[in-house]
Amino acid sequence: MMGPMRRRPRVAGPAGVALAVAVAVMVMVAVTVGAPAPRAAVRVHGAGSDHAATTTSIPTSSAPVVDVTADTGTGGYWLAASDGAVFGFGAPSLGSAAAVALASPVVGMAATSDDGGYWLVAADGGVFAYGDARFAGSMGAVHLDQPVVSMAVDRATGGYWLVAADGGVFAFGAPFEGSAGALRLHAPVVGMAATRDNGGYWLVAADGGVFAYGDARFAGSMGAVHLSYPVVGMAADADGSGYWLVGADGGVFAFGAPYEGSTGALVLDRAVVGMAATADGGGYWLVGADGGVFALGDAVFRGSVSVLPLAGLTVVIDPGHDGGNGASPGIIDQPIDGGGLTEPCDTTGTETDNGYTEHAFNFDVALRAQSLLQAEGADVVLTRPTDTGVGPCVNQRAAIANALRAAVAVSIHADGGPPGGVGFAVDTPVGVVSSISNNLAIVGPSTQLAAILRDAFESATGEPPSNYTGQDGIVFRSDLGGLDLSTVPKVLIECANMRNAHDAALVQNPQWRQLAAQGIAAGLEQYLQVAERT
Repeated sequence: MMGPMRRRPRVAGPAGVALAVAVAVMVMVAVTVGAPAPRAAVRVHGAGSDHAATTTSIPTSSAPVVDVTADTGTGGYWLAASDGAVFGFGAPSLGSAAAVALASPVVGMAATSDDGGYWLVAADGGVFAYGDARFAGSMGAVHLDQPVVSMAVDRATGGYWLVAADGGVFAFGAPFEGSAGALRLHAPVVGMAATRDNGGYWLVAADGGVFAYGDARFAGSMGAVHLSYPVVGMAADADGSGYWLVGADGGVFAFGAPYEGSTGALVLDRAVVGMAATADGGGYWLVGADGGVFALGDAVFRGSVSVLPLAGLTVVIDPGHDGGNGASPGIIDQPIDGGGLTEPCDTTGTETDNGYTEHAFNFDVALRAQSLLQAEGADVVLTRPTDTGVGPCVNQRAAIANALRAAVAVSIHADGGPPGGVGFAVDTPVGVVSSISNNLAIVGPSTQLAAILRDAFESATGEPPSNYTGQDGIVFRSDLGGLDLSTVPKVLIECANMRNAHDAALVQNPQWRQLAAQGIAAGLEQYLQVAERT
């Protein structure tokens, strides 16, 4: 599990927002304020969680689950996936957006007051209404400064509110009670919940800060407390006086509401993404991106969804060099700005003594790793589609991952080191700020990625860390444009030394190249599972 996440303390803001109070009691898993002492919770785990599901038939989803909504009439619930698919468990299926070509992924869901319908909301503010849910408007045709992250229902009017990451609130058929859109937030807003009389609502930010509007009563927050994992959502208690916050690890924080347990002590396959409360407020469900459902208190487990481990995540693989580079010096020798340094567009790479080229090795391993990661559900993009082209330049390779906002990127290479040197090394960026770049935000995650990838690669291939460069298989670099220009976590792996007879034999062995791909894929998957929760 990841260590604590560093963040600045904050206090809930003014203008209808009650000032935060210091939280006196903190437990590793959960904090309870104004509520009874925690009691033992009954955990029931769904597909994709760390325990097997108890249902005999588990539906599958090609996209990660993003939210859970309670059907208070039946005691069941619906799960919504980012592609608009809806899965009902003890709740009626009323339709979904799974067959719609969405402009943006679905991020949230809410049910009508009689539970005869529900709405889905997408990141661009588009709203989809099903059953007896009434469409009252959306932000789908409006340019937003920040994406929509959640929604809540005004059960009195049948309208709803949308909230964006910057705290801006959009009211449709429901009274506007205020927003945090004009505030300078320490962390983005991630969730929203309405009071039971629909006279107000709360917003919660990733750092646990709570903002109360209308008749919503501020009962406490985690804004001034150091959190190990970010908050991802909230739910209101049945009597409307309190609420729960949930973190990415499933840790639950109760304020004016009964604490019924959490998953904070478990190691989850993927992050918790949402929570929903039972009708009487005596329990709640947590749901993970992998479709695993955790029923706590009097919440009843009705089923879960199976989602591939890396569904919804984009991985960029950069096979170094290209097969046509050697015949195109006029292109690859052109200087480019690598982020404060001038370097060639690209190079030809190295080769073994008998002529097996690095570019061929890189591309073969990249294809193998792509196949492995796609089987786990990842959207994998290669920076070059063949091994017969020229380039692209190293700055363009970085730009591809940046434009896609990839969850992670890796550049695959083999080294041309001294003949007596053996082993592999992972190059990771140090902070470089230039007129065209700033990679400071990705240095920490990339360093973590480098360590995880190193261990996975060594375990899969048996290749030792390099004995001629770096330390323990890690090399810190400030002279590689592909790393300096990156805005997503990225490393470069030199899988072996092609100028060494032993390593040269390995890289020419298809079975070893498969092991290399397995090591890279395993390292990326392990990193992504950790990073998603932080």
